[in-house]
Amino acid sequence: MLFVSQPPTLVLIAAVAIVRGVPLRPGPWIVAGVLAGLIGLIGLAAVYRGMAIGVVSVVSTIAATGPVVPVLVGLALGERPGGLQLAGMALALGGVALLAFDRRPAQPGRRLVPGAGLALLAALAFGIFLVAIRFASRPDAVWGVLATRAGSVSALLLLGLWFRSRVKLRRPDLPALFAVGVLDVGADVFFAFATTIGLLSVVSILSSLYPVATVVLARIVLDERMARLQKLGIGLAFAGVVLISL
Repeated sequence: MLFVSQPPTLVLIAAVAIVRGVPLRPGPWIVAGVLAGLIGLIGLAAVYRGMAIGVVSVVSTIAATGPVVPVLVGLALGERPGGLQLAGMALALGGVALLAFDRRPAQPGRRLVPGAGLALLAALAFGIFLVAIRFASRPDAVWGVLATRAGSVSALLLLGLWFRSRVKLRRPDLPALFAVGVLDVGADVFFAFATTIGLLSVVSILSSLYPVATVVLARIVLDERMARLQKLGIGLAFAGVVLISL
């Protein structure tokens, strides 16, 4: 999936950067951008694999807790969330704890939900990605996203050469995969611009609202069923996001 969705968007975002006419100013932000691309690639690979083997709504919600990392970084940089935001962080973490475990009648006791480990890895990677892209976007948001995409696509091309015998594509899937890439890079651009005008902690948490659409679509399209405990976990995670954003 990543081999198709990512490379074309490098050309797209490069074209946007050129058309905008903002001059390129080399600096440390390029390193931050490339690092963001590499870390983000790990996060995407983990969440896609987690969705493939687990429950889409649960995996996506756990992965969406990554903004806890930039919240902590924001605190270190001098940002001070209020009491509601701190309560929201606690609710979000509690929601993750409920989502990561599943109780099955046939198998007494708790165990990790399939894909939960990958979702947690994705959350960590996404959190680091959000911090890195914030620094990469200081001179200009579009150039910052271009640097991140250059880093991820370069890594993908090397992996593609290494695993080329395992990469199998079907022509009917290409439009959807390209659309995924466009939406992904579009989200990166909007987030990058948001970090230039808002607090990193608040912007990062608001960006984690995307599982709302994922959960709804998983219920409608895939007819996924969740245990009551997992529904409670999703509710706590979303409530936490709301409180943090106040």
